[in-house]
Amino acid sequence: MQPKWILRSRSLDYERITRKFNIDPIVAKVIRNRDIETDEEFEMYLNGGLENCHDPLLLDGMDEGTELMIQKLDEGVSIRIIGDYDVDGVTATYILYKGLSDLGAKVDYRIPHRITDGYGMNVRLISEALDDDIDTVITCDNGIAAFDAIEFAKKQGMTVIVTDHHEPKERRVQADVVIDQKLETNDYPYEDICGATIAFKFIKCLYKKLGRDFDEAYYIPFVAIATVCDVMKLQDESRIYVKEGLRLIKSSKNLGIQALLEATGRKDKELTAMSIGFILGPCINSAGRVESAQQAVELFKCEDAEEAMRIAQHLVELNESRKSICEAGVRSARETIESRGDILKDNVIVIYVPELHESLAGIVAAKLKESYYKPAIVFADSELDPGLYKGSARGIDGYDLATELEKVSTLLHTCGGHKKAAGVSLRKENLDAFRIAINENEAIAEEDLVPKMVIDAKVPMSYFNLNNVEQLAALEPTGEGNAEPTFADAGLSVVRAEIKGKNRNCLWLFVQDSTGRRYRLLSFDVEGFFNNIKEWFGDAECGKIESGAETNVKLNIAYRPQVNEYMGNRDVQFMIVDYQKAN
Repeated sequence: MQPKWILRSRSLDYERITRKFNIDPIVAKVIRNRDIETDEEFEMYLNGGLENCHDPLLLDGMDEGTELMIQKLDEGVSIRIIGDYDVDGVTATYILYKGLSDLGAKVDYRIPHRITDGYGMNVRLISEALDDDIDTVITCDNGIAAFDAIEFAKKQGMTVIVTDHHEPKERRVQADVVIDQKLETNDYPYEDICGATIAFKFIKCLYKKLGRDFDEAYYIPFVAIATVCDVMKLQDESRIYVKEGLRLIKSSKNLGIQALLEATGRKDKELTAMSIGFILGPCINSAGRVESAQQAVELFKCEDAEEAMRIAQHLVELNESRKSICEAGVRSARETIESRGDILKDNVIVIYVPELHESLAGIVAAKLKESYYKPAIVFADSELDPGLYKGSARGIDGYDLATELEKVSTLLHTCGGHKKAAGVSLRKENLDAFRIAINENEAIAEEDLVPKMVIDAKVPMSYFNLNNVEQLAALEPTGEGNAEPTFADAGLSVVRAEIKGKNRNCLWLFVQDSTGRRYRLLSFDVEGFFNNIKEWFGDAECGKIESGAETNVKLNIAYRPQVNEYMGNRDVQFMIVDYQKAN
């Protein structure tokens, strides 16, 4: 689906800012478009370092929590960490485990099983801890809503410290200490931090109070990985942690990180937030999705390089298996949607996918949401209850999943989540009624069913040179809340196209502007490009492009400039982000 282009514009004294920070006006405009406005914010964005990250003691409960932990360390009691099965939960678990064990604590950990336990701490895990003579439980990336488990633990005389980053409920869990930046009592300067960040700050504060040396550089890569994979906004201290983590990760002393880089082929390649999110993260996640997330923690605990490589390679294999299952699930879902007019017409896609593992429903839902740009709810058979479907929902801007699911909650067995993502389950016999009800209730505006693409500025490609394109690198790391800069050039005449690559999946598009200057742009959507040209201009014009003959094809192109290095030469190349038929 063709996105609607939105040209972003923010007011600022650009001349003064470009002089003060010695940056190109376009670079200043892009940064301003990320809601950076004051001189202090520009300074933090361009030059912020770890020294600019916020004091852990600004978190409500941090002082009490670390004091309580010091008491438990002195008493020599058994401590158990209860984490979560996603990347944030795994890395947060490892951070707490490493930090506490290096202090001599009697500490172990448990990761809830995605299928048998579900999300977060539960009564079974507390019962197991009691059987193991655990005195103190500390959570990470969960616990803020574990009312029953914490109530049970406290009745049994256990000490419970909650470290979490999720939105708290109206009432607070009755743990001994709760550390969560989103608590109403908090006055923490920045909310969009992940569970691993909270765990890191807990350990950092603990070491400082004990007067112990703290190797901050060792932990930062784990915080960076979690921040990216939990889709935190890359702003304020979260951006600094990722920026520093990317700098430190390749020199990490952790054998698990080194093995994962080797197993994924990233050891000698540039690492970006994107490569963390799309290459490293899914491998860590695959353990919890396909088998057990304990394996991912074991990877980072490894003190033997061969064992670390064995686990890392296994995680890569699990991820490949996960991808093939997901691809089959997406194909099956699309075939059903396209063959059923009722589902295709619905503004909220609700579909059951046979033979899909319930832990992968969210990934398939995300793919369908991208393809159709509609909210998508995907169900699979429950592993534990043959009468249930377990599902995951993914939403779009302008549609609040949590609110809409609440309206039809009488048809659901369980439901929980937020605006953009949710987990649901229902009795199998209620599936059709649920699909009809959630679509009858929806009030999605037509404009909300069109994806949006934000353009930072309308700039001719002739504007860019090595100097200002290299300056754009100051925006890294890019991702959620700090998008890659995107520009647009209009009325470009298509000269010809060349298909390259071993799998013929690279398109080099040659275009000419109104001054006669020519440019080469790269796209990896060969089939989509020629299909669009045929639809907009006809087969004859499409054939001319392929043969290099003169054409009447004119496009508006959204692009990203990059520095290309080849055989010692450096120049500017342009990546196609999107394109439209020029008026």
